[in-house]
Amino acid sequence: MYGTLALTHRAVDDLADAAGAECIDDLRRLARPLEGLRILNLSLKGFGTGTAELLASSVPLLTDLGLDCHWQVVRTSEDAAHAHNAMYKALGGAAVMWTQEMTDAWLRTMEMNADLLTEPFDVVIVHDPQPAAIRSFVEGGGGAMWLFHPHLDLSAAQEDVWLQLRSHVVKYEAAIFETKSFRGPDLDLPVYIVPPAIDPNSARNMELPPELIRTILERHGVDPSRPLVCQVSPCDAESDLAGAVDTVCALRDRFPGLQLALILTTRPQDVSGRAAYDEVARCCIDKEDVFVLGMGGEFGSVELNAFQRAADVVMQRGLRRGFGLWVSDALWKERPVVVGEAPGLQQQVIDGETGLVATTPAQYEEAVARLLSDRELAARLGRNGQRHVADHFLITRYLRDYLEVLTDLRRAR
Repeated sequence: MYGTLALTHRAVDDLADAAGAECIDDLRRLARPLEGLRILNLSLKGFGTGTAELLASSVPLLTDLGLDCHWQVVRTSEDAAHAHNAMYKALGGAAVMWTQEMTDAWLRTMEMNADLLTEPFDVVIVHDPQPAAIRSFVEGGGGAMWLFHPHLDLSAAQEDVWLQLRSHVVKYEAAIFETKSFRGPDLDLPVYIVPPAIDPNSARNMELPPELIRTILERHGVDPSRPLVCQVSPCDAESDLAGAVDTVCALRDRFPGLQLALILTTRPQDVSGRAAYDEVARCCIDKEDVFVLGMGGEFGSVELNAFQRAADVVMQRGLRRGFGLWVSDALWKERPVVVGEAPGLQQQVIDGETGLVATTPAQYEEAVARLLSDRELAARLGRNGQRHVADHFLITRYLRDYLEVLTDLRRAR
């Protein structure tokens, strides 16, 4: 089989404080008819992505609800890794040079993974776009229902890459997208909408004692007594890392001692990622109090949690692909946020109610300045943001949505 992930046991009842006992009772009611349903979740990676974070919480929680839920990571090869990276970028709307060699490497790897699918499952959920082709190499789908959940905005996908992927996806029973606008062009499948969610009890969001937050900040050179702006994002051009530096530096005269922490969720593995990293590194050469921190090693989910809790303002300068769920992490912590106009971001941030939306450099500067100077406004937006997340973006809502999808598909079949 694939690489099976060992997951820590999770109890749904532990979410009652955040979601309410009535919500937990509702989940158990929905799960009862699905008890014993054998589900395989497949993903490209087991850690370091928003998808992996979501699966690390949802799979053990669904298991606690009585479903026979498994999560495995597909096997890949060195020659396929480049094709997988290029495919992801192209599906997200970037222009890439897609070659026949990439197609061959991708399909060889997916055929090899199909041969590893030897256990019977009632449902197979493919959580990344690249492994979707596995279905084409499994005769009759192995008797399982197949669901395609790419966790990516496919609406502006590069046409030649999308057409190749779509030829495999059309063999699925249904697809799941975070929002209607993320749907791939001309995809003739039943589509369910399941927005992503955060786990309030995960290391990324659990409560932390003030002394631990202070210790973590000081360990990374940040002064807890001075104002801090924080951005969490991938290391790519769309995240506008240099723009974040410019925003904070432009406000230094008005807010002396202002610090910026850029937390990179991905490493600069390809040409565009390295270019984005090099650009922000050049911006920081002669600027004090700008901290560029990469996830991994000594900087993990607890450290990210501490930085968000310590931030006076959380910013998300740009995002082209996906949802950027770090914003909901910040809102859950009652942090005031400033975000761009990406569809996934604006579902989380309602301008003037749960945060502020900006489009130009001047608007970002003014929005951050407002939140730094008007603490009453910052606190109000933070409180509203936490309520918005509690209503729409907690893991309990995600579990309910998935239980309803599985119930509907099982009934239809």
